[in-house]
Amino acid sequence: MKRPDHSTYREWLNLDADGLLEGEERGLLEEHLNACGDCRREREELAALESLLHSSSVAVRPGFRDTVMSSLPAVGWEARSPRTWRFPAAVLVLLGGLAAALMAAGSAAEPSGLSVLLAVGGMFQAAALAGAGLLAASWKGVGLLFQDVISSPLSLGAFGFLVLCLNLLLFSLIRRRRPAGAAAREGRK
Repeated sequence: MKRPDHSTYREWLNLDADGLLEGEERGLLEEHLNACGDCRREREELAALESLLHSSSVAVRPGFRDTVMSSLPAVGWEARSPRTWRFPAAVLVLLGGLAAALMAAGSAAEPSGLSVLLAVGGMFQAAALAGAGLLAASWKGVGLLFQDVISSPLSLGAFGFLVLCLNLLLFSLIRRRRPAGAAAREGRK
């Protein structure tokens, strides 16, 4: 095996401090430490740092994570009650039932209940596939648009200018404005 260079020995010092250095490499490191004072000092500093870190660790009280998590505010979708989903679910069931009834009424042959349900399921599957395809095509179009925007410095600069203008517009809309009555009262004083 070829003798490692000095930077390799320094990497091995860090691995040795973490307890990850094994076998032949550890032996080569020990030989190097006998000859190199700089690496010996670095090893002592690493050992001192390791002991300092272990001695200064703070014990976490039991239940700390649960306390922190319970004190965090709820996210918008977490704060919604399950009752808020009743209306959309009812509309979905109503539309599904209406579709099944229309398919049953429109069929000339004697439909069985299972075939109607399969047809409604196929309708929902087709709608989901169409929605997924539309979403994928939209994202691909957005990707192509950004590819065109960043292709030239001029278009990238124009896009940056547009973003800057939109930010300024947003800040001007957010900025507090005094009511008209307050301005008139100050003018009279």
